[in-house]
Amino acid sequence: MTGEGGRIYVHTSDDRAPSTISRVFGVVSVSPAYSVRPGIAEISELAVSIAIMRSPKSFAIRARRAGGDVSSERIAVEVGAAVQRATGADVDLENPDLEIFVEARPERALVFTEILQGVGGLPLGSQSRMLALISGGIDSPVAAWLIMRRGSPVSLLHFDASPYSDAREQVIRQAEILQGWMSGRRLDLIIVRNARAIEMISSRYPRETCVICRRLMYHVSSLVMKRLRAKGVVTGYSLGQVASQTPENIMAEQVGIEAPVYHPLIAMDKTEIVDLARRIGTYDASTGSKQCRAAPRRPVTKAKLDEILGIERELGLKELAMELADGMEIVRIKREEHPL
Repeated sequence: MTGEGGRIYVHTSDDRAPSTISRVFGVVSVSPAYSVRPGIAEISELAVSIAIMRSPKSFAIRARRAGGDVSSERIAVEVGAAVQRATGADVDLENPDLEIFVEARPERALVFTEILQGVGGLPLGSQSRMLALISGGIDSPVAAWLIMRRGSPVSLLHFDASPYSDAREQVIRQAEILQGWMSGRRLDLIIVRNARAIEMISSRYPRETCVICRRLMYHVSSLVMKRLRAKGVVTGYSLGQVASQTPENIMAEQVGIEAPVYHPLIAMDKTEIVDLARRIGTYDASTGSKQCRAAPRRPVTKAKLDEILGIERELGLKELAMELADGMEIVRIKREEHPL
């Protein structure tokens, strides 16, 4: 692998390379390319051979000079004329059957016909590790993926609330899919069992169950985050998507939590989140998830902060959080076999 002027060259004969590289965070696009000397004759010969193999009815030459001596206009005109003479195809700059891209550089010219879109973002590891909460639903793995796309490796934290909800197998499958985006890095899934805590909360404060339970989760997350030396907690919250995700509830859940909390999906619609889940591969593993059976029919939607903090002190949530964190289970997700 070599680099030059904003380009990275991967020298391989593996046909899987373009699709694999396109899944690497930080990569904007991938093009399988031929390399020739940066002269009109050499570029024309290669472009003609490509066009003959493809037999298009129309074509376009998309030329760009990146430090070479030959102008992009000259490349487009002279290489286009050579292709037209050899194939009889029409020049169509608007909607051609075949596009031949030429990038002329001082030492070489790159010739290619395909631009495979990458995922963009920042290279994984360029930012600090984050702890992403994952529930088994559609939203949370998408949030984890988006924070990975900004350069942060993640560890996953799942609260196992069985028998109130049972998403362990779904979460493990989601973690395996996210592992495929980690570029060979290990992804750990941490599981904390909190059914006893949910039973205590729901029996005493049924309408506030979701807010108090989430507040407990954040206290546990803060402790786990510090143990992992991560720098933040990531959720799948989307503002107003469900009754509990209101500004008042979010504030009541997070005030005083000793960890920065990130919500990558906060302004996204459900359809946008579902589309992204399909794109990254987690959607099928998310279907069939069920709402927690401890959730009240009429949850509090505008929680009062002073009341929630009073309940927290009464129930001893911080002490309970330490107990839960001490009992956490770590599941090692198998690393992907990198195809290159």
